[in-house]
Amino acid sequence: MSNIRSSLLFSFAGKYGSKLINLISTIFIARMLTPTEIGTFAIASSVVMILAEVRLLGATAYLVREESIDEHKIRKAYGMTFVMCWGLAFALIIGSGGIADFFNQSELQAVFIILASSFFLAPYISIPNAILARNYLFKQITIISLVALIVQLVTTLWLITAEFGFYALAWGQLSAMISRMILSLYFTKHIKVYRPRFHGIGEIAKLGVFTSAANIVRRIHYTVSDIVIGKMGTPAEVGIFSRGMGYVDFISQSVLDGVGSVAQPYMSDIKRRGNDIGQAYIKATALLCSLVWPVLVVAGFAALPAIRLLFGDQWDSAAPIASALSVWMCIKVISFFSPPLLIAVGQEAAMFKRDVALFFLLLVSLIYSYPLGLTAMALTFMFNGIVEVCITLWLLKVKIQLSLKACLMSLGRPMVVALCCFGATVLLDHIYPFASGSPLLVFLLLAGIMPPLWLLLTKWLKLQIYVEVTNVLLAASRRLMRKS
Repeated sequence: MSNIRSSLLFSFAGKYGSKLINLISTIFIARMLTPTEIGTFAIASSVVMILAEVRLLGATAYLVREESIDEHKIRKAYGMTFVMCWGLAFALIIGSGGIADFFNQSELQAVFIILASSFFLAPYISIPNAILARNYLFKQITIISLVALIVQLVTTLWLITAEFGFYALAWGQLSAMISRMILSLYFTKHIKVYRPRFHGIGEIAKLGVFTSAANIVRRIHYTVSDIVIGKMGTPAEVGIFSRGMGYVDFISQSVLDGVGSVAQPYMSDIKRRGNDIGQAYIKATALLCSLVWPVLVVAGFAALPAIRLLFGDQWDSAAPIASALSVWMCIKVISFFSPPLLIAVGQEAAMFKRDVALFFLLLVSLIYSYPLGLTAMALTFMFNGIVEVCITLWLLKVKIQLSLKACLMSLGRPMVVALCCFGATVLLDHIYPFASGSPLLVFLLLAGIMPPLWLLLTKWLKLQIYVEVTNVLLAASRRLMRKS
């Protein structure tokens, strides 16, 4: 348990640091580039993001899940990533012109080529990272992530000032990948295994076919709207919708990324020890919802002043989109731990079938809702989230005998906390209207009122998250006292 807690601390520190750097980057870029420019790059990054999941084909999950690893297994993992990463890089470079023509955006071809170049570096990033994660070395992972993001931020802003336009975003991503590769190899230099082995990679592919495909389908939930709008609408509309999605993604992933980094090793460790993985899922989900739900409902209601504060008035039309998507994310959080759990128990195929069905449901819904407007497209995500949770809970009941009653009952108190925080936000809006007030003052009011209210509610309802948070705060204060 101490390993898990220390890993969570480093993971949270790294992810929050990353989010802060990303936030600074987004604030500057949103004011330096137009919605059309950002939307154009969003189309390219959506396509490349899908291929980024294919390129690993389960190699990282294979190294994390194995009972033990040796040079032979590491070389096989390298072999799989070399085959996929380099193959996809060449395929994307060759097909860049055709994809750009599909979206009627000829300037995308150069962006695709720049982004494809990072695929050549991916093997020496993903495999060392998997080894670090397997051994709970999240301090090193945190350093890698923060340094790479700083390099990306400096490179991107410098190139924008040099009038590279949205191409600066692509070059910035490539610079980050180079930094990640150098640091990843440095922190795993004690494992002197770099040569790939191609014999026997079918074992990894068997796992990877489902895990990578499922990751693609889950990730495309965040980007399929950009692709649909990019084809049916304009780059400016892509920019507006992606800004609303990006706002909700930033808020939710500020918590979920820190937890998600530890989730797969944690679930696999529970399985190896023979403990009740279903009970671990229920406790982890209740703990997560008690933290994420209040944040999302407040952020969703206050989306307009928040977006004005962060990105400027030119992004006002993204606010209703962000509000709807925050509700979707509240629903989706319930099934957050299902992918690592299903991988841990060897149910990758079932996970893949679920995700494919949900993807096609979302795709069809987005296509038919586009003529109704961008907000209507955001509402389709809410419907998809409800269907996802229903299918997931049924699947877990069948595969691991999860108690649905116990799972749903564990969410009762977190829901009370979220509703109380939402009610307080609505009341504050009546006292000081968010739409006409100062965005900075709204932020200061929420930042001053909501955290103490949330802490009091979690204490009153005797939630486990209160114990965990107070333990972290006490430990941090003791360290500060020792240093002083």
